[in-house]
Amino acid sequence: MAGRCRRPMKKKQSPHLRLSGRNQGPFKPRQSLRSSPHDDLFLYARSFHKAAKALAASFLPGANPFAEFDASPVVLMYRHALELHLKAIVLGDGGNFLATKPDPISVSKSHSVSWLAQFVSQIVTALKWQTEFRCQGIETLADFKAVVEEHNSVYPGSYSFRCPVDPKSQASVREFGRKMDALLELLDSTGDALAAEWDLQAEGISIADEWKGGGFEPPIQ
Repeated sequence: MAGRCRRPMKKKQSPHLRLSGRNQGPFKPRQSLRSSPHDDLFLYARSFHKAAKALAASFLPGANPFAEFDASPVVLMYRHALELHLKAIVLGDGGNFLATKPDPISVSKSHSVSWLAQFVSQIVTALKWQTEFRCQGIETLADFKAVVEEHNSVYPGSYSFRCPVDPKSQASVREFGRKMDALLELLDSTGDALAAEWDLQAEGISIADEWKGGGFEPPIQ
């Protein structure tokens, strides 16, 4: 379908299964026709995530008195990837499942990840995907909102914020990275599932119908 930014859906691969953020392979770019200014948001989100993972993996606390500032780029990179993934869902296929779509200009300009997360929560609830929407450290939508809220004070244009990691601990930074990786992979998988669901509903089908009809494997909990 022209103008959509997504991977082709494969038979016997349940979008519900992918929501759990498990069994994720390497980053696979979606094929975008660039017909919409929002089509590339997923690609930018994945690129910032990839860069954040590299920074977290290479982080080494230094012995100099300014070492505590070295963790800030890791946090900011993950935080920006989070914002982009949320915007990609809200401005992309996910917005089709909202009772009232938010103003795209307001969404584009906003840096409030907690505000954006509210829309994602509404989308997940509207589709009754609460059970599948989980990953490491996130078992409920309340957990999801709480984790995102922790990053709301990390403003992209600010040089001063409460660092959510111990900047003197390599283990702390890498553990933070692992949790963020799980969250971002969950959002990435959700984006794919929403694209598939919207295509099916446009054809008068739903993912639930496909599952019941044997088109997809049942979700693995």
